Amino acid sequence: MTRAAVAAALAVLAAAGCSGCGSPTYTVRAGPAIAPPPPLTTTVRALHFGDFGDPTRQRDAVAAAIARANARARFDLAFAAGDDIYECGPDPEVPGAEACAFAPDGNTVAPGFAAPADPSFRRAHEDALAPLRGVPIYLALGNHDVAARGTCGQPGAKPEALARLKACLEVAHRSPAWDMPGRHYVVDAGPARFIVIDSNLAVRDYGGFSLDDEVAFVAASATEAACGPGRSCFLVGHHPPASAGGHRIEPAFLARIDRLLAAGGGRIRAFLGGHDHDLQHLRTAAGLDVLVSGNTARGRKLERFGSVSPAGAQLLFASVAWGYGVLEVGAGGWRYRFEGDDGAPRHCCVARGTGPCEPTECQ
Repeated sequence: MTRAAVAAALAVLAAAGCSGCGSPTYTVRAGPAIAPPPPLTTTVRALHFGDFGDPTRQRDAVAAAIARANARARFDLAFAAGDDIYECGPDPEVPGAEACAFAPDGNTVAPGFAAPADPSFRRAHEDALAPLRGVPIYLALGNHDVAARGTCGQPGAKPEALARLKACLEVAHRSPAWDMPGRHYVVDAGPARFIVIDSNLAVRDYGGFSLDDEVAFVAASATEAACGPGRSCFLVGHHPPASAGGHRIEPAFLARIDRLLAAGGGRIRAFLGGHDHDLQHLRTAAGLDVLVSGNTARGRKLERFGSVSPAGAQLLFASVAWGYGVLEVGAGGWRYRFEGDDGAPRHCCVARGTGPCEPTECQ
């Protein structure tokens, strides 16, 4: 079976698996929310979602809800936290794709390359987000985006070279619903700085890219000048540093992701991730808020969040409900809200200054 046939079959199975179903409801919370929530004036409104790249009924329902949310109150920008094209990332067999190469920085695409037309981008990501036209949508790389082994391999291609090529093709692609300036990059928006990372390197080095380079990038991006008083800095990446979902935080991954977090010098306010196909708000032992918004296309309705990892992490909220996250940032702090595919709030929190995002009643 060809790569295209495998991807098509998986898409059909995923869509069929949701036939006649709606968003599930199982939710867990830790303790009561603050009532009423403390006042906070915000100036930047960002959409946060991940694991979007599969044209399932669930994805279409969540995309429609996102469009309605944008119509109610327009997003200033949006972040897609990886797994942007299921099952195997962009198609390396599209004519001209093989010429994609990174510049010497190993981050941006070498000048002169024109990304070939690849329908994978439109089918998996762009068509469903057409109603957000005019909202900048920034993306991070997920593990499926650079998958290069097994059914995602290519005859005669070395997996490391293939993974590097797929990363290059995603960085090179541009459209009104797709902007990835590099494997890692920074987006500044008023009092917020978003540091978008290639969290595949927290799993292992791949494609000639190294964790050392990613650590150096975070350190250079989260300085006191960039993330000092009156500004909030966020890490955006696919793999979260804490989870109560199906992806356990293993010791080897924890050691690597901790290096990335430590490079922020304690100035990172929250990690915006995906990877787990659910909605979660956790807090690490070091006090970092972790917000997982990965339930857009492939839900796991049987998840019961029975075990939190790593040790010391606290689960504040988790749900198998389909949905997305909304982050609002101001000079005095920030707030976050999970919304379901019906637009109703599922969980809200507010952070004042450099403090944690405390669960509050949603208003």
